Amino acid sequence: MTVKTSYLSFGSALLLTACFSPTGSDPGTAGPTSGDTTEPPATATEPGTTAVEPTTGEADTDTTTTTTTGVATEPPTGTSTTLEPCTLDICPCQGDVDCEPGLQCHAGQCVECIDSATCGGRVCDPVDHVCRGCREHAECPETACELDDGLCFPDEATSHAYVDPSSACSDQPCSFAQPCCSVAQAHGQFFDTTHLVFHLAPGLYQAGIEVSEGGRRIAVLGGPGVVFTVDADPVIRLGLARPPIDSELYLSQIVIEGGQGSAAVRCSAAADLWLDDSAILGFTGRAVAVSDCDVVLRRSELRLNLEGMLVEDGGTLRLENSLVAHLNMGPALAIGSAAAADLVYTTLGDITQHMFGLFTCLDGTATLVARNSALLSHVLVDTFDCVPSAVDIRDSVVTLGPFANPDKNTHLIQANEVSPIFAGWDAGLLHLAGDGGALAGRARWQPGDPQTDIDGDARPATAGAPDVAGGDRPPDP
Repeated sequence: MTVKTSYLSFGSALLLTACFSPTGSDPGTAGPTSGDTTEPPATATEPGTTAVEPTTGEADTDTTTTTTTGVATEPPTGTSTTLEPCTLDICPCQGDVDCEPGLQCHAGQCVECIDSATCGGRVCDPVDHVCRGCREHAECPETACELDDGLCFPDEATSHAYVDPSSACSDQPCSFAQPCCSVAQAHGQFFDTTHLVFHLAPGLYQAGIEVSEGGRRIAVLGGPGVVFTVDADPVIRLGLARPPIDSELYLSQIVIEGGQGSAAVRCSAAADLWLDDSAILGFTGRAVAVSDCDVVLRRSELRLNLEGMLVEDGGTLRLENSLVAHLNMGPALAIGSAAAADLVYTTLGDITQHMFGLFTCLDGTATLVARNSALLSHVLVDTFDCVPSAVDIRDSVVTLGPFANPDKNTHLIQANEVSPIFAGWDAGLLHLAGDGGALAGRARWQPGDPQTDIDGDARPATAGAPDVAGGDRPPDP
């Protein structure tokens, strides 16, 4: 498995230094950073006065001191009122010339960027005006975001393929004006392209997506009304069992509804697969299968599939702002050899009413970490099969007695309290019915957590602020 850097981005504070004086003064210290401060001149004067130092003439000439009252002098642009190098929070700029090289003047302050053109593949944060990694495909409007590295696909090196399932299949160029009829047809025309973006028109897609070649960076961008119903493998597949490949696949705004096969989404011996703003509903087979690959689901819903999720053979699975309602065979989440699952702001619900229906560790090397989540069942039997040392649950709500822990802010509720919290628990509808009930106030938002829930409703975005556990929260009044 190719080891990649985290998709979480870091600030670009290293460049946010002070303005500089046009007369050649050294730059000072950036305002937001603690450290040395600008020292005042050695000779203090009364407010509203300007002191003139004694002037020495011939030996027999008198020395005098003149004081002028009420005269104020404007400092040069780019310096503080003490004529020393200024810091960003006290010194306005009037143009780029007033800022240290590499910075730009924006709204009277020196900033790292105004737009993404100067960020080298990253994006310019619209609030802080620093370059950071992209977090959403919409932040790379000309292409797509390589979410694990935070880099936009390069504009000039990215190919685009447009697909409309209502089109007749012929020799179309897969352009916006003449789209291809299927993803497979478009993929065949861009088989050797490193960076490729599929743009899917609304409609029913009856063939899946398979990427088995190495060195690819592929984004599949759907939208409302993009539905896959596939009755043969693959629906979505990245990689084969062997040999491993280093390709990455990013999917957004698709629904896999109905259909059948071994797995709706499968990643095997590959680098990364991301599924955003999507759903897997009523699939006759496993919803997600991960083996020796890193898979991330964000703002997605899995509901009433025949089998749940499996991660094994050193793979990792991260669920963020997602809702998982499990009804049928086996556990909602099974974690195998040397594999790890990470749940953040996720609702994992088992409505099967059988043993070990919530999660299972298949051997002693499996681990599960959950934070700001809700892991719930409405039955009284054992709903998990993992040793407690393999599980770390914090700032969450559980129906699992062994994992309730005040020191970790993990709260226990009873099985009969679960169903009324949700819009339709028995039908697998895990959006909240009201204010969140027993889930309200149990999560603790931390920097780096998502700022919205599965529907885009704002989270508190203040370090340590109480929040609703799970993937959904009621919108603010």
